[in-house]
Amino acid sequence: MIIRPIIDHNIQAIAKLYTDDWKTTYQGILPDSFLKGITYEHSKEKWLSYIHKDKQGAFVAVDENNMIIGFAAYKPYEDLKKCLLLDSLHILQSVQGGGIGKNLIFTVGKYAYNNGYEKMSICIVKGNDRAKGIYTHLGVKPYKDFIDDFEGIPSNSSVLLWDDLNRFVLK
Repeated sequence: MIIRPIIDHNIQAIAKLYTDDWKTTYQGILPDSFLKGITYEHSKEKWLSYIHKDKQGAFVAVDENNMIIGFAAYKPYEDLKKCLLLDSLHILQSVQGGGIGKNLIFTVGKYAYNNGYEKMSICIVKGNDRAKGIYTHLGVKPYKDFIDDFEGIPSNSSVLLWDDLNRFVLK
């Protein structure tokens, strides 16, 4: 596996991964009507726009066949100074549990550290217990709860915080 910065050519693959992952991960957590509205085309437009905004980007994990098996997107977290938000983390279902997510988290953490950030945050939808367990195992701490808005659908969510980025560069 190789982790590298995203390029425009990767957008179609991450749009599919993102769409498929949302529809499985959030089934039973978010309304089906919302999940059905997430399309490959909508996701393609979202991610193409996202990676071209200032101070935003993503890393992709590719396998030995150069197939994208995961990605992690980031941008500054506006609620805290010098904090980078791990904005999106998605792993191909068939390879989940193999350490790809952890490697992507560490890659974004190193990026944050090397670019002058002092903290890294991630938002999770309450009910996504698997993700919360993984992040907790990697040292994240609760920061605050809030109501997120998914196109008019309120969702109980939490911000989790890594307050020491050294954990990502000293390993």
